[in-house]
Amino acid sequence: MKILILIQCANLGGMEHSTLLLMEEMKEMGHQVELLSLNELGAMKPLLEERGIPASATGYQGKWGWRSFFALKRALKSKDAEALIMVGHNLMGMLALGDFCKSNRILSLHFHHQGVKSLLEWRLIYKVAIWRFDRVIYPSRFIMNEAMGLIAELNRKERIVSYPISTPIKMPELEEQARRGMCERYRLSSNHQFVGNAGWLIPRKRWDIFLQVAARVAAVLPNVRFLIAGDGPERDALEKLAAELGIADRVIWLGWQDHLEDFYQRLDVMLFNSDWDAVGRSPLEAMSYGVPVVASVIHGGLNEIITSEEYSYLIDRHDVSLLAGKIIELLQLPGLAAEVGRKARAHIEEIGSPKNHALRVLKLLKERHPSA
Repeated sequence: MKILILIQCANLGGMEHSTLLLMEEMKEMGHQVELLSLNELGAMKPLLEERGIPASATGYQGKWGWRSFFALKRALKSKDAEALIMVGHNLMGMLALGDFCKSNRILSLHFHHQGVKSLLEWRLIYKVAIWRFDRVIYPSRFIMNEAMGLIAELNRKERIVSYPISTPIKMPELEEQARRGMCERYRLSSNHQFVGNAGWLIPRKRWDIFLQVAARVAAVLPNVRFLIAGDGPERDALEKLAAELGIADRVIWLGWQDHLEDFYQRLDVMLFNSDWDAVGRSPLEAMSYGVPVVASVIHGGLNEIITSEEYSYLIDRHDVSLLAGKIIELLQLPGLAAEVGRKARAHIEEIGSPKNHALRVLKLLKERHPSA
């Protein structure tokens, strides 16, 4: 089957990583896949080239992209596809589809709703989505339920298709080499223990909680260093907060990382905090590397995956004392941390199979909606 992926942008967030894995699996199964981005290809471009996946971009101009409407129409007209997967909620993109793959297309949404757009905007988006798509899929029940609360008619079309997470092959020699490389690159000591997180430095990601927990842990375990892989508008304020908390020399700002393998392999514990998230991909990736996760999420779908302390620790409030206590326990008891990490990896391997994810999406593409 020839499948076109129409995506909002091609940076390297959770949505883009999931889409890349999906395309890889579909290609492996013998399908022809191509990506069309509404914005520039960005950091995803070399990864697509490396995998031999054709990709192009239309550009995105004007409010809500209205000035790119006809450019997208022309781009779609030039594509030869039997199925379409649109990734992201773009109203202009939906309207520009016309009859393109009319009988076989899916809308894949990865973002939470509350506080992102007005109720009127969301209802307009979903009215068009119901008109344009056979299925609307989500990575978690949390955001699916949010959507169904916005528009009741959606419940005839929604599905949950959880994130694909690849589980890296365990190769101790290469892992040790990666750890040494990480230490040399950022002048880290191999004698230190490391707690870290990766992502956008934006308010809802609650890096202020990360730093407050870090200060509590550092007061008990002076040998711990805190790695932050990412960047964003909050960085200056967060660097000031780290100084105020007396841990400026304990926090290492790695900036954006094109590849996070070395980062995950160097972590002893991942600390993840968020006010709102569809799921939160970075803690799942950490678990796939056998890294125990300590997390607090107020609104999100991570609790649909981390359902037991056997394979990571999740609470629904930003309790700095509880989070710090759990991290200290894991760092002081390496045997416990190793066991939690082993179970975390096994859990992700069981539920995150990219192949199974691709098979579920392909099955939905081949289905026909009862009203069709």
